[in-house]
Amino acid sequence: MKNIIIALIAMCCILTGCSSNQTEKQPVIVKDKEKSVTENENNLTLDKVTTALKSVGIEMVLEEQQNDWVLHNVKPNRFSVVRPNVKEVYKEYISIYVYNSEAARKKGLTDFKNQKEKYNMQIPNIFEYKNVLILYWHHETVDNAKDTKFNKQIEMAIQKI
Repeated sequence: MKNIIIALIAMCCILTGCSSNQTEKQPVIVKDKEKSVTENENNLTLDKVTTALKSVGIEMVLEEQQNDWVLHNVKPNRFSVVRPNVKEVYKEYISIYVYNSEAARKKGLTDFKNQKEKYNMQIPNIFEYKNVLILYWHHETVDNAKDTKFNKQIEMAIQKI
């Protein structure tokens, strides 16, 4: 019972405590340098993405209880991002959505934008590459969103793939 109460309090803090006059942010789109990818060609897998993130020093722990949104019929894999000496309430998360195609990923992002309009909430940093959509849920304000702890590392990992 105690764990349920703590989980509910944490969810309330995440959903309501991090919002204040936030404006729409544009997703970061990492360009494929060699050629544009057609549907189902060279699609990324969850394993490739997590390996790339770990290779740039991001320690991730798979979260068993996933409360992320289903976007365009895809349920994400949600990872807590390990930061030493940080309380449980202040965890940051990375949600990884792996779609069958780039077109499906774009529909997933549109779905996210439509769903988030219903809530006054923290807007995650959004990364798109090929068929993968990554949402990085951090605790920074909108003004400091580009300076989050793992933002540059996620960008580097995507470029390595």
